[in-house]
Amino acid sequence: MHSDLQRLAKIARQHPRIALRIYLQIETSAKNQGDYALQLDALYQRYFTLERIGEAATIEAELKLALTFAEENALAWQAGRLFEALGRIHYTRSEYRDALQNWTRCIDTSLLTGDVASGIEARIGLSQISNELGDPGQGSRYFKDAEQLIDKIDNPYLASKLAINIGVNHFYYPNELEQSEAQFLRGLHYATLGNIKEYIAESHWHLGHVYLEQDRLEAANSSVHIALTMAEKCSYQWLRGVCYDTLAQILFKQKDFSAAQVHCEKALLFAKESNSLFQQVEHLRLLIGIHEQNGNLAQAMHYVHEMHATQTNMNLLSAPDRLQVLKKYDLTQKSISEQLLDLAANPEINLGQQSSLQLLLDEAARILQLDWVGIWTLNNHTMSYECKAQSNTSSPIHLTIDRDKTPNYHQFIQQISQAVIAPDARLHPTASEMQSIFGEHTPQSSLDFPLQTHNQQMGMVSFFQIKHKNVWQREDILHCSHLVHLIERVFANTERDKIQSELQRNEKMASLGRLVAGIAHEINTPIGIGVTASSTLHSELKQIDAEIDSGKLGKNRLLSFVKTAMENVLVTERNLQRAAELVKSFKEIAVDQNSDIRRRINVSDYLNEILLNLSPSVKHTPYRWVAQCNPSIEVDTYPGSISQIIANFINNSLLHGFEGRSNGLMKIELTQGAAGELILDYRDDGNGMDENTQKHIFDPFFTTKMGRGGSGLGMNIVYNLITQQLKGSIEIHSQPNQGVHFHCVFPVLASQ
Repeated sequence: MHSDLQRLAKIARQHPRIALRIYLQIETSAKNQGDYALQLDALYQRYFTLERIGEAATIEAELKLALTFAEENALAWQAGRLFEALGRIHYTRSEYRDALQNWTRCIDTSLLTGDVASGIEARIGLSQISNELGDPGQGSRYFKDAEQLIDKIDNPYLASKLAINIGVNHFYYPNELEQSEAQFLRGLHYATLGNIKEYIAESHWHLGHVYLEQDRLEAANSSVHIALTMAEKCSYQWLRGVCYDTLAQILFKQKDFSAAQVHCEKALLFAKESNSLFQQVEHLRLLIGIHEQNGNLAQAMHYVHEMHATQTNMNLLSAPDRLQVLKKYDLTQKSISEQLLDLAANPEINLGQQSSLQLLLDEAARILQLDWVGIWTLNNHTMSYECKAQSNTSSPIHLTIDRDKTPNYHQFIQQISQAVIAPDARLHPTASEMQSIFGEHTPQSSLDFPLQTHNQQMGMVSFFQIKHKNVWQREDILHCSHLVHLIERVFANTERDKIQSELQRNEKMASLGRLVAGIAHEINTPIGIGVTASSTLHSELKQIDAEIDSGKLGKNRLLSFVKTAMENVLVTERNLQRAAELVKSFKEIAVDQNSDIRRRINVSDYLNEILLNLSPSVKHTPYRWVAQCNPSIEVDTYPGSISQIIANFINNSLLHGFEGRSNGLMKIELTQGAAGELILDYRDDGNGMDENTQKHIFDPFFTTKMGRGGSGLGMNIVYNLITQQLKGSIEIHSQPNQGVHFHCVFPVLASQ
C-alpha cells in the first residue's frame, strides 16, 4: 500500500469523515497523474472507511465502474480488492448470490496476484454466508483455508477478524460455547494489539452473546454495554444495531418487555438503514415474541407479516440459485460428471499417446463447452515449451513459448505449481504477452494447471474461453482437474510402456546371455577333448619321427602308431563336429531371438535346436524333459518367438515348478491342427499354481520370487509374444502340487 494511504488508514479510525475527504483528494490527484493503481487503492480505502460507519453502499456504483476499469487495464491486485468490497456490500443486504459470486472471483484473483489479505477477507465472507444459511460445516472449511493463509502475513486486523468469525462458527454448534468464547478472547487480543477499536468493541459484543446463552446475564449486560459505547464512539453502525438487539434479548430474559421492545426497535431501525435483510428478520422475530408476551397480538401479527415479506424478498434474491439446483436434476442428458467418468473408462485413451491426448482434449472441449484446450510440454533441445496437443478448432494454434521472446509466459509455465484461475484473462500474470502469443486466439478467460508425471514438472494444461468470459465455478475447476489427471495418466502410461519395453528387452538379452553362457560351457567339452586328442597325436608323431631317424622303427611299432593316430583323429573329428553343431544351433537360435525374422522352419528340427541350446541349463540337475513333434510339420512363423516361449516355460519350471523337489519331468509337444495352426502343449509335474497366481501370472512384474531370482517379466513376455507377435492364445490348467499345463495355439499367419 502507498505510504500516504498507510498513514491515512490510521487517521481514518479516529476521524473517518476527515479521512474520506482526503481519500477523494488522493483519488483525483492520482487520476490526473495517470497513477490508476493508486487511484483505485484510495477508492478501496474510502470504501473500507465507509463500511465501518455503515455507508459503504453509497459508493457501490463507483466500485463497479472502478472494477470494469481495473479489468480493462490489467490491474489485477486492485480488481481483487474491489471484488472483495462489492461482495461485502451484497452480503450486508443479504444478497448472498451476488456476494458469493464476487467473493469467489476475489479468491481466484488473489491466487493470481498473491494478495493473501483479500483472499482471507473473501473466505471469511463465504464462511459467514454458510453460517447464515445453516451450514456451519461448510463455513469451518473456509476458515481452515483462511487459517493456513493468516500465518503468511502480520496483520492484527485480519487475525482479529478471523478469530471473531471462527468464534461465531463455534457458536452455531451446541456444546461449543467454550471454544467460541476462547476465539472471541483471541480476537480481542489481536484487536487490542493493533488498536483496532471496532473489533475490540465487536469482541466484547460476541462475548456478551456467549454469556447470554450461558444465562450469565450480568456479565452479558456488562460486555454488551462496553461494545455499544465503543461502537457509538467509532460510528460502527452495524454493531450498534446488533448490540441493541442483544440488550433486548437480555431484558426479555429478565422479563422487562417494555425496555426490551425499545431496544429491539432501535436495532430494527439500524438494520433497515443498512438494508440487512437477515438482521431485520432476526429483530422482527424478537419483536413478535415481545408483543406476544405483552398480550399485544395485533402488533405481533403486524410484525409477523413484515417478517414474512422480508423473508420472501430474501428468497427472491436467491431464486437464480434455486433454478441452478433444479437444472442439476434434469435427467434428459448425462451430467458433466457422468460424461467425464465415461471418458475415464474409455479404453481408447490407452491406445497410444498422441491419439489418446487428442481424444481427451476434443472431449474436454465438448463436455465443458470450451473454445480451446491445449497441452504445453518442454522441448529439452530448444528449452522452449511447445503445444504438444490441442482440441480441434477451425484454425489450430501453432505455438512455441520461447524463453527469449516471451520470458514471462515461459517462466510462468516453468514455475506453475497449482491451478491458476483467471475469469478475466486481462488479469492473468502474463496478460502483457498473451496478445503477442495467441493473436486472435487470445483468451478472455483461462484456467491453467501444472502437468506432472512421477512428481516431475513437465509442462502445463490450459483451458480457454476465447469468445466470451467464463466465471470459473468450483465445479468447473474440479472437472478440469479431473481431465488433467487423465492427461497425466496418458503420459504416465507412455512412460510405463517405455520402461516396460526396455525391461522386457533387458530380460530378453539376459535370457540370451544365459544361453551364451550355457553354450560356451557346453562347447568347452568337445573342444577340450579334441585338443587333448590332437596333443596326444602330436606327441606320438614326434616319437615316430625320432625312431625313423635312429633307424629303429619296426613294423609292430608302426602298426601301433597308426592305430593310435586313427583313434585320436576320430575323437577329434567327432568332438569338432559336436562343437560345430552347437555353434550352428546357437547361431540360429541367437539370431532368431535377437531379430526374430519371420521365416519358414521345420518345427521338429527347430525344436531339437532349441533343446540342444537349453540342455546345459538342465544337464547337471535332477530334472529331465521329453519332446514330441512330427518331423513333417513345417510352418511360416517367427521362430525366435517360439524359442523364447519354450525357454521361458522351461525356466519357469526350473525356478518355480520344481522348487524343493528332488526330481521333475517337463513335456514339450508340438502338433498341427486341421486348419494348419501350430499347437504347443507344455507340461511339468511340479508344484503347480493356486487360483490367485494363475490370475496374475501374465501381469508385468508379478512373481512369487521377488528378490530371489524372479523378475516378474518372463511370463508377461510369453503372453505378449503369443497374443501380439504370433496372434495366438494361451490357456493355463493347474492346481497346487499337480503341475502345470500351458496350451498355446498359433494360427496360420497372414501372407506377408
